[in-house]
Amino acid sequence: MFLTFEKKKIRIFFYSIIFIFIIGGMSFFYKKFFLSPYEEEKALKELTYAQQYLSQGLINKALNDNKKIKINYLGFYGIVKKYPFTKAGNISKYYAGICYYKLGHYKESIKMMKDFSAKDEILYAIKYGIIGDAFSQIRNQNEALKNYVQAAKTRENEITTPLYYYKAALIAFSMKRYKYSKYFLKKIEKKYPFFLYKENVTKYLMFIDNKL
Repeated sequence: MFLTFEKKKIRIFFYSIIFIFIIGGMSFFYKKFFLSPYEEEKALKELTYAQQYLSQGLINKALNDNKKIKINYLGFYGIVKKYPFTKAGNISKYYAGICYYKLGHYKESIKMMKDFSAKDEILYAIKYGIIGDAFSQIRNQNEALKNYVQAAKTRENEITTPLYYYKAALIAFSMKRYKYSKYFLKKIEKKYPFFLYKENVTKYLMFIDNKL
């Protein structure tokens, strides 16, 4: 009797799980194939407005996260909230992260950048670079260092890789982790001889060698 009751409970639980998966799958299917094309078009139009404000240096207007002021365009923040399943909604997270950083709202910038899904490897590197910059601004050096290294390692190239290794070296240096700093600086010295701050790399290496 007890065993039969337990089997019924298990069966009910099992069918409940299946029902949840079916409903979730239908919701995803609907958003993917019915809502997305329509939403994408509207979100893209809004994205164009926001980008125009950003290009003019009007950061607050481009972001538009002030919920108390009702205006007739969304801004990057509004696009993220209203059209989260669109490509425009995703790239708006990146732009919103930049806007928040420029406005000095570093925690919001980190959150937006973490939510941004970057398929392009250069954008992926920049994403982690900005997260590193934001953590650096709020004096979380360990997280800054971790994200700079992630940004540098993402895809080796002549621009982002040495830049983020350099930032990682400076953070490590400020933490008095001189061996780590030297390791990053040596990478730049060996592989990126045309790096913009090459002279600074040499100076830091000389200073660290004297320290060690």
